[in-house]
Amino acid sequence: MEVQHITEQLPRAEPTRARAGFWRRQFAPSITRPQVLFDIAFGAIGPILCFVFDPLVFRNGIGGAPLLSDYRNFVYLFSGLQIALLCLWLLTGPAWQVWNKLIGGMLLCGGIFCLVVGLALAPFSLLGMFLYGIGIFGFTPFLTALVYLRNSSRALRAEKVGPAGFADALIPVSGMLLVAGLPLLLSIQIHLMVSRGVSEILEGDSQRATFAAHRLAPLSFFANSELDQIVNAYSAASDERRREQLKSCYQVITGESIENRAAIRAD
Repeated sequence: MEVQHITEQLPRAEPTRARAGFWRRQFAPSITRPQVLFDIAFGAIGPILCFVFDPLVFRNGIGGAPLLSDYRNFVYLFSGLQIALLCLWLLTGPAWQVWNKLIGGMLLCGGIFCLVVGLALAPFSLLGMFLYGIGIFGFTPFLTALVYLRNSSRALRAEKVGPAGFADALIPVSGMLLVAGLPLLLSIQIHLMVSRGVSEILEGDSQRATFAAHRLAPLSFFANSELDQIVNAYSAASDERRREQLKSCYQVITGESIENRAAIRAD
């Protein structure tokens, strides 16, 4: 009896809690320092480096034209906006409920977009791993998608700090449409401006061509594919004055030599 009485008085060890699974920890409301560092590395720095060292997708490809050059402007504008929103969210954290829902929808759109890009590039990434050894960077969009989906989840589930009402579902959808629509409209407008300027260079007189070249100079980063029309016209022209005019316009727009570009395209 005495042994039983003493045993009952001894403090009982609390059952150890099972550690949460990997995915539950990634999307838990609590934020850890390693997660923040991961988000900065693969949500902001990683995508920028992929664009800078891109050898195949949006810039001049290895042994051929870029795979997705037609979508380059939209992807660059959309990604830049997403990176800015992610950095803003990481710096400020939850705020007014409407803002939480809005930025949550925007980041959700970014996560879905990265998943789609990652799946589209997966075959080329696998091929690049065997041929060039750099294809592993093609899987970066999957890590970036994790970053945006995790922060989107936290934004959408953040505590209410202000009224939201029936707009709980409408605001995230509005954020998704806004963050996708603005880059799309801007990329279309840039394309129209560049196409108009290139047409004036190819079809207009010397004065109009010079004016058009100066207008296009600030947009040269977004105008690679359209500017190749000038290179093609230069290569096909037989009149020396015409070639000099096209060469001068190309130099004004890009600051580069049209002969070098023509040689690259001829390879």
